[in-house]
Amino acid sequence: MPHEETGKKTIQAVLSSERENESVVEDSNESLDAQSSEKYIQKTGKISWHTFAFWQDRTFRFNLRSFRLSGDPAIRRFSIVEASLLLICALLASRGLGIIRQSLFNALFGTGPEANAYYAAARLPETLFDLITGGALTHAFIPIFVAYEKSRSRKEVWQLVSLVFNVMLVVMTLFLLIGEWFAPTLVSHIIVPGYSPSEQALTTSLTRVILFHPLILGLGTIVTAILNSKRQFLLSALSIAVYNGGLIGGLLVSLAVPRVGIYGPTYGILAAAFLQTVVMFPALRKQGMHYYFYWKLSDPGLRDVLGLLIPNSLAVLVGSVGPILDTAFISYLPDHSSLAATQNAQLLYALPVALIAQAVGQSLLPHLSNQAENKSYVRMRLTTFKVMGASILLSLSAALIIWLLGKPIIHLIFQHGAFKGHSSLLTYLALTGYVVGLPGIIAGQLFANGFIALKDTRTPLFTGILALAVRYGLILLFLHTFLGVRLILAVPLSTALSASVEALLLCVLLLMRLRKKVATDKGMARLRQRRLYQQKIAISSSSGEKFL
Repeated sequence: MPHEETGKKTIQAVLSSERENESVVEDSNESLDAQSSEKYIQKTGKISWHTFAFWQDRTFRFNLRSFRLSGDPAIRRFSIVEASLLLICALLASRGLGIIRQSLFNALFGTGPEANAYYAAARLPETLFDLITGGALTHAFIPIFVAYEKSRSRKEVWQLVSLVFNVMLVVMTLFLLIGEWFAPTLVSHIIVPGYSPSEQALTTSLTRVILFHPLILGLGTIVTAILNSKRQFLLSALSIAVYNGGLIGGLLVSLAVPRVGIYGPTYGILAAAFLQTVVMFPALRKQGMHYYFYWKLSDPGLRDVLGLLIPNSLAVLVGSVGPILDTAFISYLPDHSSLAATQNAQLLYALPVALIAQAVGQSLLPHLSNQAENKSYVRMRLTTFKVMGASILLSLSAALIIWLLGKPIIHLIFQHGAFKGHSSLLTYLALTGYVVGLPGIIAGQLFANGFIALKDTRTPLFTGILALAVRYGLILLFLHTFLGVRLILAVPLSTALSASVEALLLCVLLLMRLRKKVATDKGMARLRQRRLYQQKIAISSSSGEKFL
């Protein structure tokens, strides 16, 4: 029966095409890598030096040749796993240097007045950086840059980059001047109101120096965002370690010239920011970057970036208000070593946060942005929650290890010179408070990337405000609950519990959002069209059979 045979062949062709379409990955380079790895395994029965075998029939190709600094500008892009591994290695190197830096700092300054003034002085510049040119700008810029690359000319793309840089430079200069003028008032009334006048004067002096830090590093942030958008992570990962190298250089100056004192690491921060920015320029040149002296505030691309940046900056501001208010609360604690001890605890618990949340999140956002731009919401949901499951398991393991080995690690790394046993005890108590919320802190940062990829920065803002309210309600409760040396637990434990509440809320909201988006998924729409076409073919072939 020719009609029936023709119908069957057509259905088989459609099904074959459907299977082929479903197997196509978004990035052609990744597809070629996976195919070459699978062919190699099929032919030889062996796994090559650049291929890792995973569960079931999945393979992952990790080619060291991709990391060459020479070659064509269009170098191969990194997958999520490759980028995460690369960033984890870079962050491990950076944190190793960070531990050396902190050990040297503790040996020189301990937890005394100079150390406390130094930590407090960094609060305002860090807030300005995070608010304007840090994570806020990166998260606002990447989705727009990805969309521009898909729909605009090369010149328009680099004009947008130049315009964002020019506007950022002007805005940061204005904030720098305002910060320099109001530094004494901010320090004495907001940052460390509980400090003595001499400690406040030193904090103000250090703050005025460190305020140049966000201006210098702002350029580096835009470069990092461009490279991450193109999924190029090598030099941006290397720059993380270079930054700590600059800080160690400042401490070595204080060690060699004792009269420099706390100003050695203070100016070292500026040197570190400069080095971190400069080291990424070779990768930017490979992408064909061209600077335009372009200034047009009505540019639609700039409006799109600002539309995401403003609520995202407010969300970052809410998050940055937390450490500032934490510092204010800690300044009133009876033990004046509490702030330095809390800072040391943050350094230790920040290691798993950086290795998991920062490394995975930095590599995940460009992929999610691409999937959202292509309206591949089913794939986006699958990617988000697969990565999330693995990240939570890793964070639980890290929390257990830190809780069990926290004391010996603190003794080994920090307890030297001016850093005594009492400082170790305070640091360990603060650390135990932070690790309680380690899975929540990591999950919250990764879930927020899902909303940012959807160009929704308002939801993380609202959840951040709610978490901040929970945080300070808990601090007030714990200040009346804990006694003696355990008072230091009030701030870390409140931070941990409020972060867990925020992560749970973000998870529920993201699930609801993606469930609605699935109905508009392009892949699902094509699948429905294919099924409808198959039904029509089946009906026509059955009609032909009846006719015959």
